[in-house]
Order: sequence, then C-alpha cells, then structure tokens
Amino acid sequence: MRKVSVALAVAFVVAVTVAAAAFARTPDDEWLDTREAREFRDRVVTLALIYGESSGIDPRGFKVTAKETDAPDAQGCADVEIVTFRAEVEVRREALHACGHR
Repeated sequence: MRKVSVALAVAFVVAVTVAAAAFARTPDDEWLDTREAREFRDRVVTLALIYGESSGIDPRGFKVTAKETDAPDAQGCADVEIVTFRAEVEVRREALHACGHR
C-alpha cells in the first residue's frame, strides 16, 4: 500500500511540474509582449495588408511573418495570420482582423 501511495505522490508532483512549465513565461514571451515588439509586428501586418504577405527580423532576432488569410474588404480590413519564429522554431502563432491604410 505504501508503494502505491508514494508512486501516486510522485506522479502528482510530476504532473504539477509539467503543468507549471507549460504556463511559465520565458524571456522570449516577455520580449514579444513589449511595446517595441508589438510595434514591429504591426508594421509587418500593415505590409501584409498591402502586399498580401510580409516578414521581417525584429531587433531581438525574431522572424515575424504575416499573411492575409482572406481578401481585404472595402475598408481595407482582412484576417491575418502572424507567425513568429526564433531560429526557425515557431514560438507564437496569432490570428487577427486588421485594417490597413488603403
């Protein structure tokens, strides 16, 4: 009985640790949430609204790509998919409805 209790306790601790790690913020997350990173992302999105897609490397070396996922409406607004990479590894994927300057 004691072995079962210890095994369950260990399994619980492992599960909690894994869950906590999944929600942990990294320095990359912190940078991507800064005003500077958002402004860079917004410029890439604006270019995607003009050209259909766009990408760029931000000041911290993240590659930000943006692509329209539907045609712009009469106001120049469209759904856009934004994917952020760090050394070819996807670190964030977002979808938003954005409006450009048409």
